[in-house]
Amino acid sequence: MDSLNEHEINKKTIADLQAQISRYELSEQKMRSIQHKLDTQIETFNMIHKYTQQAFRAVNTDILCDIIAEGIADVFQLEISAVFTMNPDRDNLTLSGSFNIDKPGLVLPISDEWLQNKGLKDQIEHDIITESPVGDDSLFSALGVSHILYVPIIGNERTCEGIILGGVSKSGDAIYDFRPNELLYPFMVYSQQMNGIFNGLSAMARANEAARAKTVFLANLSHEMRTPLNAIIGMAQVSRKSGYRNDRSKEISQIETSSKHLLSLINDILEISKIEEGKLVLAKEAFLLSEIIDNLLVSSRQQAEDKHQELVVKTASLKSDRFIGDSIRLSQVLLNLLSNAIKFTPEHGRIDFEIKELSSDPENAMIEFSVKDTGIGILPEFMPNLFSPFEQADSSISRKYGGTGLGLAISQRIANQMDSEIIVESEPGEGTQFNFSVILPKDNTVATTIVRKTYEIPKLSGKRALVVDDVEINREIIFFLLEQTGISIENAQNGKIALDMVEESEEGYYDLILMDIQMPLMDGYTATKMIRALERADTKETVILAMTANAFKEDIEQALEAGMNGHLSKPVEESVLLKAIAEALKI
Repeated sequence: MDSLNEHEINKKTIADLQAQISRYELSEQKMRSIQHKLDTQIETFNMIHKYTQQAFRAVNTDILCDIIAEGIADVFQLEISAVFTMNPDRDNLTLSGSFNIDKPGLVLPISDEWLQNKGLKDQIEHDIITESPVGDDSLFSALGVSHILYVPIIGNERTCEGIILGGVSKSGDAIYDFRPNELLYPFMVYSQQMNGIFNGLSAMARANEAARAKTVFLANLSHEMRTPLNAIIGMAQVSRKSGYRNDRSKEISQIETSSKHLLSLINDILEISKIEEGKLVLAKEAFLLSEIIDNLLVSSRQQAEDKHQELVVKTASLKSDRFIGDSIRLSQVLLNLLSNAIKFTPEHGRIDFEIKELSSDPENAMIEFSVKDTGIGILPEFMPNLFSPFEQADSSISRKYGGTGLGLAISQRIANQMDSEIIVESEPGEGTQFNFSVILPKDNTVATTIVRKTYEIPKLSGKRALVVDDVEINREIIFFLLEQTGISIENAQNGKIALDMVEESEEGYYDLILMDIQMPLMDGYTATKMIRALERADTKETVILAMTANAFKEDIEQALEAGMNGHLSKPVEESVLLKAIAEALKI
């Protein structure tokens, strides 16, 4: 009896152990299954991360769409994938990126009814949309798959901009099964990440397009405003040179002064636009600080004397003079500060212009510039916006003193480019003081000499120039300005005529071509390229100078790329013109 009980107990114990082992094995299987799912999810998200990194490096939406489509097929093991973008009229989807779809440029017409039915019309839904099976009436039936998931690309304006799609086929020898439970969450994560990158690139593209449009607008504005100014300033110079009607010299001077003031306003508008677009690049050239100061005082002293003001200059602490940097931009800032001080200081007031060398070592010197006046001062409430573009202390300032409010904004941004900042202290009714300090590298090159050549009227007798411009008065101005040089001048009304004249001339006939840019029939860039391409040795060497109202840095670069030797901006000063010609012809 005891033996029987012992047998039953052993049997029960063995059964319990077997059941426990089974539970352990089942638990282990579940753990392995969970681990496998976790490993699969980790692998999936690692792949999502890989394609996300690739997407971040895309430079435009076309490349991005191909990356998105390839990623969907690879990460989720789908037979096809695609990115469709919606047109502005929201009546079709265009295939912009795809994997395993041999339908380039495929366009799928859509309707408001379809958008509404899919939740893409009024309230944008982020949820994945599934079509399983894909019916014959489906928008995507032409893709030849039986199961599809897709999500909308949601734009920054909360509108549908397109669709990210993936599909699986069960037909033929396809080895994939439709796995919505496995795909939905990671597919959603992937799509939303790509959605954000797509929106970022689209916004950047729109911003770049707006910037390009702004640049084109400003270039056209510059051209249209400089063209009549060229005629006004040019004819004033001609009248002064010819001594015509000396009894009208005062009026001619007023024309010149007013035109140059208008030109300075145009330049300020273009300058602030260039700075705000990040296109301001400082030069690194040798210069003499003493020469900058001397040149500034030539114009500033006259302005101060006209208002019976006392202009005091202090440079006693300066021990260094030769530096490396952008002397033109530095002069621009100082001239603006001095001009403002003179403008806003009443007659018989005082302006102190002080330049100090605060510190120095063998390589660099810290120079402080200070302009202090006894003018009208600035009210405290206007100080925060003093360096903001297009703003002045109040509207009465612009009515009384003129100006665009751009000068200080431009000066501050140039100072910032020099790793400095203009500091202002002011007391209303008592005056204002502007200070800024810059660290300037010293020019320690012993062999370097700074040459400042004064250009006299070059002797060009025996040489021949071709002036190409569609505006007759511009051609006349150049004739008068160059008349004293003795050069022979011929004219062409556009680039096509100029090309024909060069092609029909003898070799070496033209020594110089002054080429306008915007002309009918053929522009100056095209004409220059075609002249350079002529099968003649002389046309490769003929000096061609752009002389145009296109005055942007990009215009100068484009002129040089077209094969021109230099660039002159209209309105062109006589001295600048003669200097450029003398240098180009090596006279």
